[in-house]
Amino acid sequence: MEIVEKLNGEFSGSNAAEIIRKIMEKENVNQTELAERMGCVRQNVSQMINRGTVGMRYDSVYKMAEALGYEIILRKK
Repeated sequence: MEIVEKLNGEFSGSNAAEIIRKIMEKENVNQTELAERMGCVRQNVSQMINRGTVGMRYDSVYKMAEALGYEIILRKK
C-alpha cells in the first residue's frame, strides 16, 4: 500500500518507516534534529527508520510521531 497524504496533514499507509520519512520531509526535519527532539542519537533514528522497512516497533513509531508533532490514530475501515 502506498503512503497517502490527505488534505488536513494526515498520512496513511502500511509502512510506518516510510510514513515517518514523508513526515520528516514535509516538516523539513533531518535525522539529527529528530534524534535531538527524541533525546537520543542520530544513529538510533537511522536504525529505527531503516529497520522499519521490515517492521518497526509501535513504541518507536509513537516516539517519532510525537517528536514530529503528530499523533497516531487507529480508525476502522
